[in-house]
Order: sequence, then C-alpha cells, then structure tokens
Amino acid sequence: MYSTYGRRLDILGPCRRLVATVAFVVLFGIVGCGASVDKAGGRKDRHPVVLHGLNIPSLGELQPFIDRVSAVSQGALQLTLDNKSVRDTASEPDTVSAMRAGKADLAVVPVRAFHALGVTSFDALIAPLAVDSMALQQKVLESAMPGQMLAGLKALGLDGIAILPGPMRKPDGITRSLRSPSDYRGASIGMNASAVADHALRALGATPIESAFNGADVSGFDGIEQQVGSVVGNVYDGVVRSITENVNLWPRPLVVLASTAAMRRLSDQQVSWLHAAARGSIAATATAQMRTDADSAAMMCRRGRARFITATPAQVTQLRAAFAPADSWLRQDKPTAHFLDQIAALHGGGITPFPAESLTCAGVQVTAPPGSPSHATPLDGSYRMVTTEQDGQKSDPNVAPENWGTFVYVFDRGRFAFTQENARACTWGYGTYTVTGTQTEWIFTDGGGIAPTPATNKPGEDFKFNWSIYRDTVRLTAVPGAISPDNFFERRWLRLSIKPDTKFLSTRCPPPAVALPN
Repeated sequence: MYSTYGRRLDILGPCRRLVATVAFVVLFGIVGCGASVDKAGGRKDRHPVVLHGLNIPSLGELQPFIDRVSAVSQGALQLTLDNKSVRDTASEPDTVSAMRAGKADLAVVPVRAFHALGVTSFDALIAPLAVDSMALQQKVLESAMPGQMLAGLKALGLDGIAILPGPMRKPDGITRSLRSPSDYRGASIGMNASAVADHALRALGATPIESAFNGADVSGFDGIEQQVGSVVGNVYDGVVRSITENVNLWPRPLVVLASTAAMRRLSDQQVSWLHAAARGSIAATATAQMRTDADSAAMMCRRGRARFITATPAQVTQLRAAFAPADSWLRQDKPTAHFLDQIAALHGGGITPFPAESLTCAGVQVTAPPGSPSHATPLDGSYRMVTTEQDGQKSDPNVAPENWGTFVYVFDRGRFAFTQENARACTWGYGTYTVTGTQTEWIFTDGGGIAPTPATNKPGEDFKFNWSIYRDTVRLTAVPGAISPDNFFERRWLRLSIKPDTKFLSTRCPPPAVALPN
C-alpha cells in the first residue's frame, strides 16, 4: 500500500510514491521531434539520448532537480524513471566503480563515499559541526566551492554535475542521551561508512560501527547518527529514545555525477541546461529536505515513542572543542583546509538557521489507540475501489504493486481499516480518522501484509482528503499542502454497505482484530 516511507532507507525524501527500483534513466530529447542540437549549435536528426543511472536513494530528494531540468529546457530535456534500467549496486563505492567501468551513465552518491576512493575534495562538507544548519548548507552549495570540489572527480574519470543538499544528521540516543562529549565516551555509535565520521566520533571517545541501516537492527548500539527521516522511515523510533534536535553533526549532501563518455554525447546546450538546473534546484531541494524532516518529526511525535531533546549552548561549545582532533586531521589536506576556512567565513557572516529547522513535538497529538472513545461520522460504512496497474502508471510509471488492485475500506466511528489486493501484493492498514465538514484526516496506527517493495503504511502517517458522497459513490480529492496519496482516489469508491462490516475485507491478508475491535 502507499506509504510516504514505503521502503526502508538510509536516505528518505518527501516521496509521494516509492518504487521498487532504485535506478533511474535520464532521457534527453527534443519534445515533439527526433532532432537534437549538435556541438556546433546546429540541428541534426537522431534518436533521443538515454542515460542510465545507478543508486538513486530517494526520488523525492531529486524531484526539484528533475523538475528544474524540465523547466529550464522548456521540456526539451527530461529526467524520467525507467524500471528497465541497470540493476542497483551493493554499496556507494560499488556504484562509483560501476560508473568507472562504463556500466551506467549517471549516478547519485553521497559525498561521504569519495574519501575511501581517494577523492578528498568533498570532506569539508561533512566535517563535524562545520556545516551545522540547512541554511548554511544551502549557502555553501550556492557558492563557488561545489565547482571546485567536483573537479576532484576527474581523477576517477568522472564528471561532476552538481552537489545537492542532503538532510542534517543528528545524534540519536538509544541507551543514553547524546548531548555533550561525555555522553559519547565509550559509546558504540552506528554510522554509515565514512572516514570523516569515523574520525569525528573517535575524537569524542566513541566506537564507530558501520551499518547499512535500511531496516537493519540497531538495538545493539548506544546511539546512531541519522536524519530524522531515516529514524522514522526505518521505524527506529521504537529503539531510539531521544534525538538531539539542535545538534547537526554534519549534512549528507548528494553528488550527481556522470561518466565522461556520457557527457561527451550531450550537446553544449544540453550540458548547459543540466548545470543550470542543478544550480537552480539547490534552494528547492533544501526546502524539500526540511519538509521531510518536519513531516517525519510529526509522525514520530504522533507515535509517542522517541522524544526531541536540546543541548545547551555550553554543551555545543564542548562538542566543537572535542572535535578538534578530527578537524586537525582534515586540515592536513590543504584544499580541505581552504574549504573549511571558506565555510567558517560564511558561518561567521551571520547565517541564521531556517525556522523550519527547529523540530518539536509541541502541539502534536499522540495517535489514539484503537479502543479510544469515538462517535459516528458521515463517512461510516464499507466501500470498494478497484484500480489496475495501468491506472497507477498514469502518475507513476513504476507504480508499486501495493498501490493498485482491489481496495476495501471500512470506517467505523473514528476507526478505519482497509485491505488492498492483487496477484502480487496483499496489504492492510488501520488507524483513526476524523471528519470535519468536507475534509477527512487519517492517522495510521499500523500497516503490513504481503508487500514486495515493501510499501506498507507506517505508524503515525497522516493523510488528508477532501470528500463528497452522491448516492452510493464517494469521491476523494487532494488537500493542497497535505499528504493526499492519489492511489486512494484513482477511481471513485462504491459503497457496499452503510454498516461498517469487516466481512468485506480481504481474507488473504486481513488486518489484525484490534483494528476494528467492535
């Protein structure tokens, strides 16, 4: 079933749909004809150039870039998904190796991967507490520094296209809160593979342990370094007890890179569009990252599990001082030292964090348990909607099997349950809902079932829809600014009964009895 966190990922974006493949295709072509611009600026007939890419961690993180490419080229340059693309690789360095071997044309890789490959030009971006806000990250990536950093990819035979903002990584405490250096002493901290993060955590007296995350067990760690979206998307807030919301250890920026051969196949105009789109999408990407964090924070708060804590100014100062050995190690590389000085100068120029960067549970209501008191609503009853894979492909060429098929919804006095079923998937979800005039809000308590991708709903997800009913047909539409997954209303619902009745739900994957206890 649709979920904003449908796959367990290290990197979460504000996806409206997640797909089974993590590869993408970039299609460069002139819309409406088979002509393209040659290097001399003239036109010649040829088929559109297709660049195959590897290791897209989250479509949502790239959506502003994808949209910008289409806008600056007026549709002549398109980036689209293709589930026939080359297969995913096992790790970030593997992705770069595949690119160097000519197995793909384009890839997106976190900057943390490149130090192990001999490219240190990105290290300053992830130095501990150097880029300590999204506002500063945006400023740095809009400066001249990324162009100088990307030049380091030439040593690998690759061309750098852009560095896009990534989410801010925070200290997530499991057995202890992580505020001051003393909290890290002797602690095992799970981290993504990164030479810079390894040095930084060791400077605090912690023992860094690499993890792929992506749903892997983290209960054996004392803490982890992850963004809020990852904690929530991987349902780690069942293990994580606290997130230090005002400490951003480092960001996780993304490098968009291409093989030199692929870039040579593009015209000067196409390359220009690509770079212009990259520059023009930085602010929108930063905004999207903050929106993901805010949505994830609200979802975590509704679950009532982990809590946000705050480090005092003195504790932040102590952390900066404790990271000094890592800073000294980084500064042994002269270009890195130069970048660190430029970042510090920008920081000292008075960069104020965006208001949206502040995360809190204040004002967020914890999800009501299934047995809580409830009242009859105009939406109460049993409904069915049947969609096809082709219906889903109208808005998503790679529609997940959990997002189409036979849907049955049962609404009963503030509690709902549904099942979704086709030959490949059979999922269920349940939670609580309210109806206010022509708007309904659903907050999920849980989801599960047979999910190949696995795109099931997660506790705390919050969907809103406009709704109307005429005779025995219900129509749902999106609420602007809210999460309103269109697979819930690709077709109108047929009312099966004005009585809420679980007999209509799938017997192949029924929700647990606690979903509708009455």
